[in-house]
Amino acid sequence: MLIQLGEYYLDTDEMSLRVNEQSVVLEPKVFAVLMYFIEHHERYISMDELHENLWKDRCVSDAAVRRIISKIRIVLNDNHKDPKYLQSLSKRGYKLICPVSTIPSPIEEKQKSIEKTEHKNVKKAKVYFYLIAIAILFLSLAYLLFKYNVDEVSVTARVVNTVVSDKKAFAASSEGRYIAFTSKLSHEKNYHIYLKDQKTETIEVLVDNTTLPTGLVFSNDGERLYFSDNLGGIALLKQVDLTNKAHGIGTLVADFYFITDVFIDKNENDVIYFSGQKDQQSALLIYKFNSEKGLLEEITSVPQKGFHDSRADISPDSGKLVVLRIYLGSKRNSIRVHDLKTGRTLFHHDQNTTIYDVHWLDDEHIILLDDKKLAKINVKTGHSNIIIDKNKGLIALERVTPNTLLAIRDNDIINTLIEKKLPLSDFKNVEMIQKKQPEQDSSIIAYQPLGNKIWTVINEGGVSSLIFYEKSKVTKKATLMSTENPLELLGASLSGQYVLLKLQDRITILNTFDNSLTYLSKADELIGDVTLSLNEKSILYTRKSNGEWQVFEYVIEEKTKNLIFKGYRFIRQFEGGYVLGDNTGRLSRFDANEETMTPMPVSISTETNTNWAVINGKVLWSNHNLINTTFYEIDLNDVDTSNLKSKTFDFSVIRPSFYVDKVNGLIIVESLGSRTSEIISIDIQ
Repeated sequence: MLIQLGEYYLDTDEMSLRVNEQSVVLEPKVFAVLMYFIEHHERYISMDELHENLWKDRCVSDAAVRRIISKIRIVLNDNHKDPKYLQSLSKRGYKLICPVSTIPSPIEEKQKSIEKTEHKNVKKAKVYFYLIAIAILFLSLAYLLFKYNVDEVSVTARVVNTVVSDKKAFAASSEGRYIAFTSKLSHEKNYHIYLKDQKTETIEVLVDNTTLPTGLVFSNDGERLYFSDNLGGIALLKQVDLTNKAHGIGTLVADFYFITDVFIDKNENDVIYFSGQKDQQSALLIYKFNSEKGLLEEITSVPQKGFHDSRADISPDSGKLVVLRIYLGSKRNSIRVHDLKTGRTLFHHDQNTTIYDVHWLDDEHIILLDDKKLAKINVKTGHSNIIIDKNKGLIALERVTPNTLLAIRDNDIINTLIEKKLPLSDFKNVEMIQKKQPEQDSSIIAYQPLGNKIWTVINEGGVSSLIFYEKSKVTKKATLMSTENPLELLGASLSGQYVLLKLQDRITILNTFDNSLTYLSKADELIGDVTLSLNEKSILYTRKSNGEWQVFEYVIEEKTKNLIFKGYRFIRQFEGGYVLGDNTGRLSRFDANEETMTPMPVSISTETNTNWAVINGKVLWSNHNLINTTFYEIDLNDVDTSNLKSKTFDFSVIRPSFYVDKVNGLIIVESLGSRTSEIISIDIQ
């Protein structure tokens, strides 16, 4: 049966939605919810009604149901702010507002004609019907067997001989003979770009000194190599001449803040595509540059701040663009396939695990690399196959042929946690803790000391455990909880009663006295900052609601929540008031006694891999530009940055995230060990 929804046609037999000769197969639950809306399109459907009728025997959160509804909006290309298909009203629910009509299929029309003219053949028609049903059943079983068994993928991998070094980006020429890759040795600050001839096994230096080259691609004729170089606030798109030994270098684009991915259309010459950020506050978007005409064109756009199109690729037939979109402040990543002629979205995929790379395998399939697997996805049906399960170290991909991929694989390194003494003027190492023992399958994920007490999260075999011990009794460790779900340690009270966690993307308080968990947020809420109050009786946190950041105080024993500030994304408490930061990180100091707000002359970083604190009358924060990590410190009452201090380190050595030990006046940073990477060739059968 076909059901028309506005300009869309829903095939109930195939569970697919069709428009303009394009068809998308719906997930079973998406189809079920959409059908329920259709069956009751004359009225609003409440969230409770959906739970009661579609999830009778299962306990599913409202957030999970809203995600299903969001997928319906996506396939219908509907805007919740200006809906044409699905309208939602507070306290009433959801309702289809588009015209809904049933279109009988040709078989149904023919059946009606037979029923009118040949009443005597009803029994025969029933027999035919049952035979057809049986045939459909066998065809369905055959389809399932084909879909899940015949489609198995056989993979072989081999290491490509290159320079032993750290590699971040690479490219293969169109015929696969040449590989260009970035390389940095442990003692070096900058990268080099090398060219390997696969036929002769020779390797030569193309570019002797680059700062942060994040994207490489060969021209279609193989005569040029395009690459990005990021110099800390200045991003350049360059080209290297491969036609002579001099390898002259020229700059194509220079007015960007950051450039990540660089790619081309295999059927278009003198045109380079890249993902670029105009300035620090703008989004990463996909751009098209015509090197012959000197024209720059913006290809994608984002609906709101915090969305970034970080990687993309053009299909072999030049008709489709696949885009990786990341969302700052969230683990959500999405893949979108756009029709380059009409701009319409043909395919959409969301997930809450980090996606590293995406490429076209052929005109119907993309390959997706995330932190768990390498998969092949059919963008017409949504069906996926696992190429490599349990991803171990793969960080980047390159397609050579539909059956051959290249990948960069990071080798295991041993990182070190370093306790550093404050203030910055006395920023010396106090103690060093190795994150991972080579002979053990365990690693320290988080390390929070407070005086003599230590809270740490250790991951072993995919299980994260929260462990407590005292430095003086290091052999007597207590496991407070273990989970296979994502677990982050956010802070702990000095008494040891409360531990602040992020469990399954929800802000959570663990009461170690009775082992109870209290959830402060939902998984789909956007939380900006969270910290314990000075008296450790409350949790201070920020949440974005209806486009506005709000600051709340949650009193733990009373289990009450109070709104205390509006318009601020960051908060820390000090004796006598609060330090608050707006959406851009600009700080202000609030005096609780005088109830006055005083702007401060500095801004903290809004990046999720940084941190900040108020300790001993000073504000401490970290920042980075992927080249350097810088720690800053300023007095609370400084009005002109006269007391501003800083310490800068190589980003590839010291990471900007840190924990604070207020008792001992320390911060704990992570120092990276020497990293090496290798290029591997993956053959898919």
